[in-house]
Amino acid sequence: MTGISPTDLSFLLLEKANRPNHMAAYTIFEKPPGQESSFGPRLFEAYRQSEAAKPFNHKLKWLGRDVAAWETVEPDMQYHIRHIAVPAPGSMKQFHETVSFLNTSLLDRGHPLWECYVIDGIEHSRIAVMIKVHHSLIDGEGGLRAMRNFLSDSPDDMTLAGPWMSFESAEKPRRTDTTASRSERLQSLLTGLSNLPGGVIGVGADVADLGAQTLNLKARKASLPFTARRTLFNNTPKSAARAYADVELPLADVKALAKTTDTSVNDVVMTVIDDALHRYLEEHEAPTDVPLVAFMPMSLRNTSGGGGGNQVTAELIPMGAPEASPLERLKEINAATMRAKDKGRSMQTTSRQLYALLLLGSLTMADAVPWLGKVPSANLVLSNMKGPSEQLYLAGAPMVAFQGLPIVPPGAGLNVTFASIGKGLCIAIGAAPEAVHEPSRLAELMEQSFQSLELASGTTNSVKPTTRKSRTP
Repeated sequence: MTGISPTDLSFLLLEKANRPNHMAAYTIFEKPPGQESSFGPRLFEAYRQSEAAKPFNHKLKWLGRDVAAWETVEPDMQYHIRHIAVPAPGSMKQFHETVSFLNTSLLDRGHPLWECYVIDGIEHSRIAVMIKVHHSLIDGEGGLRAMRNFLSDSPDDMTLAGPWMSFESAEKPRRTDTTASRSERLQSLLTGLSNLPGGVIGVGADVADLGAQTLNLKARKASLPFTARRTLFNNTPKSAARAYADVELPLADVKALAKTTDTSVNDVVMTVIDDALHRYLEEHEAPTDVPLVAFMPMSLRNTSGGGGGNQVTAELIPMGAPEASPLERLKEINAATMRAKDKGRSMQTTSRQLYALLLLGSLTMADAVPWLGKVPSANLVLSNMKGPSEQLYLAGAPMVAFQGLPIVPPGAGLNVTFASIGKGLCIAIGAAPEAVHEPSRLAELMEQSFQSLELASGTTNSVKPTTRKSRTP
């Protein structure tokens, strides 16, 4: 058996019917010429006959109350792989409605926590591969890597691969097998004890530093829990219904804007999102007079890529002032992210992980304790991931679209995730209808905000962004 980290376990313990904690994403492919009717069945059959690599062959095993581990099993591929077709004519609206419906239900804990859907019948001879994976099994960056690993950069590669086939961990899993020898367990214990004093001292110093910031004895490097102003985006979901929308910005234009303003791609996109959120609040006559606060995961992975589980920390990032101009907002967000990075570098890894759990707990408490909902820690979750830059294929079928379906966080009803894919930068919106009833309108406002920022910086927009319709199950 393989142990579950506290962060990963929290995604299991906090899951509820109205708060699924699985991630989902889909890729859309254009079928190769002459394979319009045969490609889907061949892909489905190959998937049913495939084998799952770690961690997709890990099944949850409870060892006691709130204590669990991963048990290695042979997944039943007849259960995990489904083949469905969108009704004719197979419009994108019908496809989005199908995806939203499939993403609503919880994953069955009696099986490894993932499902795959081959969705056929999409207009223009297209087919999609959608996968749902529990957040306790892999994190967002790991999920993106799993989606990348099953694709090829060659149109001549005819391999019918799936995301679960090659996601092998580069790390040794922590063994919790009770058959380990007494000498091995004793050696492990001694090693842990020898490392403990330095770790405790480091954590203590970090806690003291955070305490000084809380008491205003030192300059704050980030927002503090329970200090955000409640907004429309903090309306929490009453059911599992979710609404989605996305917009794609030209990556070259985003990079040019970042270079011109001496900031980063991350800062530019955060500015676009922040400005659009304020515009949305204005349109709904629910403006806020203080900066919005984003709960933002930050990767801790090394260059080898790591393996399963969640190897991230997180921070509360105060964004731009409501009345700020586009360039002022960009400068304020750039300063906030730089402070957060400096803070992260100054903390030990153990401290960063504990701090991430503390922040996640503060979001969760806003759901569990009603009066804390009036003083949330954040207004939304923001995530940033780097995707593939090259054209990718599945058995000769070119990928024409990729989209993640973000998890709605506790304490808020909005998650915005952005990732670079090919020549585009995709911004995905996932929301509870109670928080953002019109995510497609929010996506349109992001287009407008990007154009305003380009105009203010003196750069030009060479390609018009593409907004896709919102979808609600």
